[in-house]
Amino acid sequence: MVGAGAGFCTGLVPGLHVNNLAAVVVAGSTSVAAFFAMLGGSAGDGVPTLMVACFLVSALVSHMFSEAIVSTYLGMPSGDTISVLPAHRLAKSGLGRSAVRISAQGSLFGVVVGAVLLGPVCLALGPPVGAYSPLKTIMGFVVAILSAVLISLEGIGRPGPTRRILLATAFFLLSGLIGLIVLDTNYFAAAIPDLPWMPDGFVSRSSLLLPMFAGLFGVPTVLLSLDSGQVTGDSGRAVTDRETDVSVSAGPRDLAFSSIGGLLVGWIPGMTSGSSATVCSSGMKEVSSEGGSHEDAARFIWLYSVISSCGAVLSVGALFTIARARSGIMQAVDFFFGGSIERISGVHSLEPLLALLLAMALSAAMSYYAMFALSGRALERLQHVLCSRAAAFASLTFVVLLVLFLTGTRGGLILVASASLGLLPPSLGLRRINLMGCLLLPISITFLLG
Repeated sequence: MVGAGAGFCTGLVPGLHVNNLAAVVVAGSTSVAAFFAMLGGSAGDGVPTLMVACFLVSALVSHMFSEAIVSTYLGMPSGDTISVLPAHRLAKSGLGRSAVRISAQGSLFGVVVGAVLLGPVCLALGPPVGAYSPLKTIMGFVVAILSAVLISLEGIGRPGPTRRILLATAFFLLSGLIGLIVLDTNYFAAAIPDLPWMPDGFVSRSSLLLPMFAGLFGVPTVLLSLDSGQVTGDSGRAVTDRETDVSVSAGPRDLAFSSIGGLLVGWIPGMTSGSSATVCSSGMKEVSSEGGSHEDAARFIWLYSVISSCGAVLSVGALFTIARARSGIMQAVDFFFGGSIERISGVHSLEPLLALLLAMALSAAMSYYAMFALSGRALERLQHVLCSRAAAFASLTFVVLLVLFLTGTRGGLILVASASLGLLPPSLGLRRINLMGCLLLPISITFLLG
């Protein structure tokens, strides 16, 4: 319950990712473990490390639910000459509540799908079948193929496919160059004059992921909305939700694609929910200027939400089966289990796995209820706040200050470089997801050369 509440609140704060919560928990691990030891003692039982792990995975799930509100209403551009995210497209048409509701339904469904697939996937990829071992030997080629598919989808069914694919390739490689600098060089310890509160002469390599992702994906969206002034809908008036609705009717094909997407997120390094959803929905359109329908946008939102939550559940299986953490939250869970999940492997490994699964299921149920409790006046108030230029400016200020506080000058330079690159794809009507080269390129090179 504490984790679900914490994650739900972080999802409502623009620019705050659940991985930042994981970093805070790890930084204060002694105090956090002591708190949960006290909490467990008052209940008569409880293993502190397992309780902290349950807190973390609960926060992960609830964050996925509530962040749909912010992603729907914050950073919405008023013009139609740039690439518009599916949730923004619905909100501009007065269907923001539908976007939030569809996302909540998809997130809940994804947890159910992930729970059903968890056992069979772990048995197939781990012992006794062990399919992950041969897959690992060709993982570099798998990631490279998925990257090629991601880029090629930019030109399918769109005008000027050759130009679009070439531009997508360029953005993929340029973002990959930033990723290589962050992940595979000593830039984190470069001799750069730093801010007064950064006296060590270096920052952790993983902390530089914050300015990289914020610059490539978050800051450009907010900057584009700042440039447009007051956000207006398709009618030219201020955005307001209307009574009409749009829904998604999922079939066997949708279930199959969402399961594949969740598996990619949970087990394949570098695959995020956005890239998996794009690969699994090649027929869906994301660019408003190309006439994508409301149904297309709603289906993409649903598929993205299913894949996100399904991948979160399956990533727990990857952690316990092959000892690989596929997210910041899973790295924190591994940390509280002593730095290696193998420490709890064996006869008793099923108990903590089931405990984490139960925590995620309860968090999903609570978050789903909370989302619909916000569907009235509370959501309307949030909508007016998030659609304002003041909220966009506050979000931008918060992200910049957070980056400078945590990563100093090095992070600030990465933020500027990433944001400069991140502004280009939406301005040219291309998918932002091509910028996932920042992870996919370094990972594929690492596997191919390793």
